[in-house]
Amino acid sequence: MRKFLLPFLLIISVTFSSTLKDLEEDIVKLVNKVAPSVVTIFVIKEEKSIFPMPEFPFDFPFRFREPFTRKERSLGSGVIVKYDEDKKVVYILTNAHVVKNGVRILVKLDRHTEKKGEIVGIDTKTDIAVVKISTRGINDIEDRIAKLGDSDNLKVGQIVFAIGNPYGLERTVTMGVISALRRSIGITQYESFIQTDAAINPGNSGGPLINVEGEVIGINTAIIAGAQGLGFAIPINLAKWVMEQIIEHGKVIRGWLGVVIQDITPDISEALGIKEGVLVAQVVPGSPADKAGLKVGDVIVEVNGKKIEDARDLQFTIMKMKPGTKAVLKVIRNGKEKEITVIIGQYPEEGVSREGKATPENLGLLLRDLTLKEKQEAGVPYGVLVEGIYPDSPAEYSGLQPGDIILKVNNRPVRSVREFYEIINRLKEMGRSKALLLVRRGDRNIFITLDLE
Repeated sequence: MRKFLLPFLLIISVTFSSTLKDLEEDIVKLVNKVAPSVVTIFVIKEEKSIFPMPEFPFDFPFRFREPFTRKERSLGSGVIVKYDEDKKVVYILTNAHVVKNGVRILVKLDRHTEKKGEIVGIDTKTDIAVVKISTRGINDIEDRIAKLGDSDNLKVGQIVFAIGNPYGLERTVTMGVISALRRSIGITQYESFIQTDAAINPGNSGGPLINVEGEVIGINTAIIAGAQGLGFAIPINLAKWVMEQIIEHGKVIRGWLGVVIQDITPDISEALGIKEGVLVAQVVPGSPADKAGLKVGDVIVEVNGKKIEDARDLQFTIMKMKPGTKAVLKVIRNGKEKEITVIIGQYPEEGVSREGKATPENLGLLLRDLTLKEKQEAGVPYGVLVEGIYPDSPAEYSGLQPGDIILKVNNRPVRSVREFYEIINRLKEMGRSKALLLVRRGDRNIFITLDLE
């Protein structure tokens, strides 16, 4: 038995060793193929800061703080993804947070090649930015264009590699697997992250996440501080769509419905007898949804024949629709199916909608009316509850927080969400650029200014 087993184990050992050697060679070839497309991005930023105020031993409703501008140096990663031969430029995908507020950008391709970078456009809602550089003097530019994969066909468990410049260590390669898909971690407005355990560190932001075919399947964007093995990348299909919008328009033009929605939870499912779709919690006055006749309590189950799984699914579906196009929504209202045709609008610019009115999207606020029980528990006679804050919005910059209760706007009581927006829009019509909010936070009241421009 021993005489038979020993040669058998030797055969397995040799075969396994050979397989590992082949795998190693394949990985080396893969990295050498993709690495030339990965660049280091050096950024000089102008940041507005505020001198800290001394702490007082008593509550003070206002803090008079003087802003000043200072310059900061930072670096990140990027990946060359598109070549325009006519314009003699290449386009580089990176993160918005890498280049935002950049006054000077330098792109380093390798030890011998550096180019001045120009921001084509930034989309903070997805944390994607596009930078371009001239190709003059770069003889091998076509070999540096990364091949893009299809992030819609990814599976948990697939092997991936992250390439970037963590802490300035250029073209660092780490290996891992796809840990999860469609993750949301609350750092951008549109989230459907690829989660990976491939090490992603500061400086990796904007670099590519690649598959075993050497295709870019994601743009590395975030880590969770203090957590090992938790990295997140923006799916390349989303990044590519944003990039094409930026190159064509200089910004991202999104479709807009004008509703605040939420997922169907087990409790909601049991109460309504519905297992799929998304629940309409609020309809923005004057929005495409309002004009089409959507109502609070409707459940949207399909858009143009496509089933809607959850709120994120609807959000991305509408986002990619061209403004002005028709969409047929299948909704369930009072237990009965109903089709509603809506003309998709254009997502409002920051701070102002197409109608020039404040909306949940452009102020960055998710609000709802208080229940009687909530008023009693908070000890307030009226107010609206802040349920959520959009990143990089006027609401976020103001210092509002989820859980805050807005009691008054410019000393006018707020009894409902509709009344809140009516007051805000009246202020805008009067030419006011800011609103003063009286807010209940915990057991005390504070004043907060909200930028309306």
